[in-house]
Formats: sequence, C-alpha cells, structure tokens
Amino acid sequence: MGTDAAGIGSRILRLRTQRCATQAHLAGDLFTRAYVSSIEGGKRTPSARATSHFAERLGVTMEDLCYPYEPGRRKALRNTLTEARLALSRGEVTQATEAYQEVATTAEFHDDPELNAAGHCGLGLVARHQGDPARALTLFTRAEELLAAQPLNVRLHAVIGRMGAFFARGTITDALTLAEEQLRTAQRTGQTAAEFALRAATVLPLVERGDIDQAAACADAALAIAPQVKDAEILAQGYYHINRVLVAQARYQEAEQVLTRAVALYEHLGLRTEVGMCHFAQGYLSARRGNLRQAEERLRHAAAGFSQTRALPRQVNATSELAEVLRRMGRTEEAGALVEECRELSLSCHDPEQAAELDRIGAHIAVDSGDESGAEALFESAIDRYQTVGATLEIATTCRLLGDQLIQWGRTDAAVAVYRRGLMALEKP
Repeated sequence: MGTDAAGIGSRILRLRTQRCATQAHLAGDLFTRAYVSSIEGGKRTPSARATSHFAERLGVTMEDLCYPYEPGRRKALRNTLTEARLALSRGEVTQATEAYQEVATTAEFHDDPELNAAGHCGLGLVARHQGDPARALTLFTRAEELLAAQPLNVRLHAVIGRMGAFFARGTITDALTLAEEQLRTAQRTGQTAAEFALRAATVLPLVERGDIDQAAACADAALAIAPQVKDAEILAQGYYHINRVLVAQARYQEAEQVLTRAVALYEHLGLRTEVGMCHFAQGYLSARRGNLRQAEERLRHAAAGFSQTRALPRQVNATSELAEVLRRMGRTEEAGALVEECRELSLSCHDPEQAAELDRIGAHIAVDSGDESGAEALFESAIDRYQTVGATLEIATTCRLLGDQLIQWGRTDAAVAVYRRGLMALEKP
C-alpha cells in the first residue's frame, strides 16, 4: 500500500551501519546473516515477519523501514494530516492549507503516493469548505489518480470527495454515475465500509433527482450494515446523508435518531463544522415537522457556528433555511433581509442549487408582499436553475408552488402549463 519495497534493503543497511550493528546481530536467532546480506544487497525482499523483526532490532517502526523517510518522519506527517483536519473544521483555513500542502509536497518528493493523495484530499476539503467545488473536484481527482492501483478502501475518501464536488457544482448525474461504478466494486470485493459510505452518499443526489424510493432503499441498506463499520467519520458522514431521505419520507423520529448519532460521533472527533452541519439538519427537520421556533433556534445556532468556522457555503445554507422559517412565522421583513445577506455571501461561491433556493424563498416573500410580477419571475428563475442541475424533485415542487399561486391570481391557463412542466420533469427518461 504505497510502500517502497525495493528500497527496504538499502534503508536496513543504512540504519544498521548508523547503529554500528552487525548483520548477525540483526538476524538474531530467527534469521541468518546470509539472509540479511541478501536483503541489504537488494536480492531479496523481506517478509512482513522479517521486516517486523528487523525494525525491532534496529529500534524503529515497520513504517520507517517500508517508506523512504527519515525514522519518525512519516508518522509526523500523518499527525500533521490529523491536526490539519481539526484546524480546518475550526475555520483555521490558512493553517490547514499550509499543513496539507506540506504533506503533499513532502510525500511527492519521497515518491509516497498514499500520503500525497491524503494531502490532495485535504486541500480538496479546504476548497469545499470555501465554496469552490471546481477546484475541489480537480484535487480529489488527482488524489484518486495517485491511488489508481490501490483497493477501493484506500481510495474511498478521494471517491467520496469527488462525489461531493460533483454534487456541489450541480452535476448530480455525474455524482450518481461515479457512485454506481464504485458501489459495484465495493460489493464484489466485500468492502463493507466503502459500501456503507457509497450507499449513504448516494441518498442526497437521488432525493434531489426525485428517486425517493431508490434513495430510501440505499439508506436502509446502508443502515443494515452500519454496525460493521468501524471508521467513526465514515459513519458520521453516512448518518448525516441518510437523514435527508428519512425527512423526505416523513420518517422524522428515525431522522432525529441518525442525526443524534452523527452529532455524537463528530463531537468525539472534534469536528466543529461537521457538528454544525448536523445542527443545520436538525433545524431543517424541525421546520418540516412544523416546529418553527425550534427550527429557528437550531438554524441560528448552526449559522453562527459556520460563521465562526468560516464555512461559507454552509453558512449560506443555514441562513437561507432560517429565512424560510422566519417567512413562515410571518416575519417577512427579517426573512427578506436574510435572503439579501445570503446573496451577498454567496457571490464567492458557485452553488447553482443554493441560488435556486434563494430565488424560491425570495418568490414566497414577494408573494407575501403583494409583488406578483416579482414573485413569478423569481419562481421561474428557480425552476430554470433547478433544471440546470437536474434537481427533478425541486423542479416539480417549485412548479407546483408557482402553479398554485397562478391559480390564486386567476391565471388558470398559465397554471396548467406550469403544472405540466413539473409533471414532465418527474417523468423518467
């Protein structure tokens, strides 16, 4: 898995010489001096058992023998990755970026594709955090290229990163195609954690495309194998994704349960932005259950957290959802101000679906304010934006909303045409 097998012999020779140890000492009672000599001369590659034995005799780790770094350096780089992940979630973007870049650059110099890929994945997370899905996609793609020869479980974070970048930039079909390809590999090779992660990550794109039943089947299949998954972050991310279809199916209690699990896991990992994502999801859930006061509280908490961690796209998401909640509570002026705030914040982000959501909320506010022409224009803009990203369910929902409003305005023929557009969007190709 990214080890430099050809260089093990030379590293053993160098470390043995530095320690003034003989080949006989290194061989001990388990191996012969001739065996050690053949390894140091590059004629043989030691077995895992032999490598472990030699590492112990030399006072280093197996990792120190298997990778072309000075002893302890690779472990330090892995610690740097962990610290960078926490820093990014706290909003320390510059610190995280520099750390990930250091890992990628150092790993490339030492021809270590695994750590190089990890550095690129980290930089991809930074790009997503800042609302740049195009750059994120480039970085996650490069990470997967570096790991092309590795099994799926090693490439998993790069694959899931690519899926998220596809979805964030509005190419839902690409996200689903990638997931389907990799899911077949996970099932064929029995990689349970990868299967769980891919099934869970597929849920949101399927919901957005209007395939609620298929999304629910993916969620239920993922939940069935969740007890076999040991990686806390993969579990937390999966639970976060799964809640979306549970809400869509009005399975509110189950949605609350998976979000509670996700919060506990993310808090244990110390990932602040991700905890905020769960608070946002809980606010969204409260709004769908009609508990608007609780929704307001949760969404304000989430938006404030995202502001602190500088997770701009997440801040826009939470604030726009808060605007819709305030509108439903009759606080139209506050809602309108928040929509304008979101539009300003989102200028540096490329998120066509979020722009559509802002148009739709703005349309509702225009209706409440008696601005018929403004409301119709915003509804139409939202539909067009949703059409661009292939968010079938949202197209149909927005068409229904506009159609109902046209009926109230006495424009029946126009309403029929809009309803027809929504129904056509729901038809499978």
